[in-house]
Amino acid sequence: MLGLSEISQSLRGAAQLFLGRKQGLLAMDRSVDGFWRSFAVILLLLPINAVVVLAITRTGGAESFRGLFLEQMPLLVLDWIGFPIALALVARPLGVSANYVSYVVARNWAAPIAAAILAIPYLLQGAGWIPLNGAALLSLVAIVVVLRYGYMVLRLALGTPMALSAGLVAADLALTLVIIALFG
Repeated sequence: MLGLSEISQSLRGAAQLFLGRKQGLLAMDRSVDGFWRSFAVILLLLPINAVVVLAITRTGGAESFRGLFLEQMPLLVLDWIGFPIALALVARPLGVSANYVSYVVARNWAAPIAAAILAIPYLLQGAGWIPLNGAALLSLVAIVVVLRYGYMVLRLALGTPMALSAGLVAADLALTLVIIALFG
């Protein structure tokens, strides 16, 4: 299980990665045990997801908080494990198997920061501070910021060239969209 010290230290490391600082990786347990524990970070995503769902229901985007929250749980889990599994299957041919564990750990710890960034437009609209079109524009900006963050995590943790990093970010996004289309 994750302790408060590990959570605090790893999130600080993830914030360093957001700023493009590779030393952020050193704050995370990138051992095999740390790899498996990092999947428990999904528990940190649940409150963020709950706040987003609450904002959606408050603005009339869904009838039931409980229904929408439970409906999104399988999507969250599939998205959480989908790309790490897909990357594991192609890590050796891509030449990234040596840094695969470090990358997945960093990706998992970066997820709460990315989720918080993506939640901002929902929260602002749900609070009535910005209209729907403002939230849509802000969502687009948030998506670009999170894609850049994913790119930084890939580059720093995997040590991949720019083109491969961009391709892997695109593959991660495409897989998320496929999961949403199939199961959403």
